[in-house]
Amino acid sequence: MPKNHFIATHTFVSEEAKADFFEMCKGMSSEEFMEGSRNENAILIQHWMGSSDFFFCHWIAESEDQIYQQLEEWGLQDLLNTLIHPMYRFMSAYRNSDELDQFPQTGDRW
Repeated sequence: MPKNHFIATHTFVSEEAKADFFEMCKGMSSEEFMEGSRNENAILIQHWMGSSDFFFCHWIAESEDQIYQQLEEWGLQDLLNTLIHPMYRFMSAYRNSDELDQFPQTGDRW
């Protein structure tokens, strides 16, 4: 099955959950965070966090379920509320690629 791009929107279930998450990530470099955030089924390739209640992650996986399973493996299902969206098109200045755009299958809507 082909790998697809997904954007996950996360928010913490509580201030205590937020503090627990930051404690888990304390002292991690970007490389350590990314390397620790992958397995054979789901690969985290980008992570954005500001000061708002929501943060975002860019994943590559075969299905949304594989990402939810990865979050559960790490024990994050009790710390986060997560909504995952499939993304049919991924273009970036960081990813200069000759690949053709990936569009939804017939019947899918934008």
